[in-house]
Amino acid sequence: MKIELKSIKYAAFSSEETNCYSATLYINGKKIGTVGNDGHGGPDRFHGDHAAFAEADAWCKANLPRWQMNDESFETDLEMRCGQLVDEWLVARDLKTALRTKVLMRNPVDGLIYQVKHRGRVQATAKTIEERHPGATILNTLPFEEALTLYRAAASS
Repeated sequence: MKIELKSIKYAAFSSEETNCYSATLYINGKKIGTVGNDGHGGPDRFHGDHAAFAEADAWCKANLPRWQMNDESFETDLEMRCGQLVDEWLVARDLKTALRTKVLMRNPVDGLIYQVKHRGRVQATAKTIEERHPGATILNTLPFEEALTLYRAAASS
């Protein structure tokens, strides 16, 4: 089952215990409604086709990996999956923002991502970094999905 969020609107200023967001929820390419959270720690709210939502929720619980917190295991329901999708969207948005003004380098020694402002000189900055750090991976030169995979890996370590 393909679960997607589109037209995501995120409000960092209002995100306290949870992400404050609203989005359109698509299941297998079909819009089933809108989902969102006020950012104060409560559950997500859903408006739309409740039968399709219940079906997707049941699918998530049966097919997605369980998650752990404080030595307890929980099912991944549709609400949790939507939260994960918002988190993934935020990381991708942050990477896009960083790539506009900085050259991002993955250090082969520690696996961390370092940033250097390029001041409009992306190629020259990347070349200097490659000379000073042989073996470094320049994220700006990679396809976006590949750069995103490295960026996520470094963020989770």
